[in-house]
Amino acid sequence: MLIRYSDFEAGLKKRKFHANYFLLGADPFLVELAKKALALALEEASQGELLAVTLDLDDTPVDEFLNSAQGLSMFAPRQLLLVKGVMKLRENQGRRLAQYFADPNPRTVAVFLAGELDKDQRKKKIFEILSFGTQTVELAPLEIREVADWLQRQAGARGCSIEPDALCFLVDLQGTDLGRLQQEVEKALLYAGAEKQITLSMVEAVSGFAAGHTLFEFIDAIIARNKAKALELVEEIFFTGKETGLAFWWFGQQLRQWLQFKELAGKTPAAMIGKQVGIYNSSAAQRMQEQVKRFSQQSLFQAIERLASVDDKIKSTSVDSRFTMELLVHELTR
Repeated sequence: MLIRYSDFEAGLKKRKFHANYFLLGADPFLVELAKKALALALEEASQGELLAVTLDLDDTPVDEFLNSAQGLSMFAPRQLLLVKGVMKLRENQGRRLAQYFADPNPRTVAVFLAGELDKDQRKKKIFEILSFGTQTVELAPLEIREVADWLQRQAGARGCSIEPDALCFLVDLQGTDLGRLQQEVEKALLYAGAEKQITLSMVEAVSGFAAGHTLFEFIDAIIARNKAKALELVEEIFFTGKETGLAFWWFGQQLRQWLQFKELAGKTPAAMIGKQVGIYNSSAAQRMQEQVKRFSQQSLFQAIERLASVDDKIKSTSVDSRFTMELLVHELTR
């Protein structure tokens, strides 16, 4: 059963802890937040006398975990064991865990960590053992409203706020992936400096987009095969704009994502391809899947090679870099 992060966090305030936890969820950053919140609550309840140890069962024998869990620390009256790699344990190793779960050390809290688990992983014996022997917390992905509130809290902790348009832009671009969103907010906070509000223009700038909407117009013109409009925007975006370096990087990334979508088309759902290529918003992934239908795989290969040639010419101060870029646009809009 999925649990909202806010409910899990609220439950920690009651200071009624379990001996063993199993934290999992589709968003690894959210699982990390839950782990940190649990560790902090335990530390406060122990008045700072808590020893936290991380074990990875990929490298550590399960016997070492059992010895640590059953033993007493010399440095603190209570210990927290953070355990990774548990889903790779074989059935006989899982049975060793089940024996410990039946009679856990009251001075040890063990937290087993996992990401998103598919149907096959949930059929494993180790999943059954963990589900019965621990307090299982499967975190539901945050809804857009919750993400917006979380972003505002991140900015508020730094004495800043985020305007609504900037929030919408961030979520549309990055989806609800908290790790990526936090990175974007950190960049925007650095860009904002002494300003007390993060604006749309700030977020666009640090996300690799020009301050205006010209990059979006450029892509729209390419998709619509509007050659005249695309060529008109080349000079402004790639050669005289404020963020020309970022514009080249962003367009190169766009071309590579189109190519990856083209290569995987028909084999994998759009949302899944999106996650593989760095697009975490399902509607944006679906939109990109429709876009790539307008291009052949060969034309995208050629465009990437042409863009690399433009980059080389700019670095060598070649005078025909603009011509090469215009030729790229001409080929994509044929």
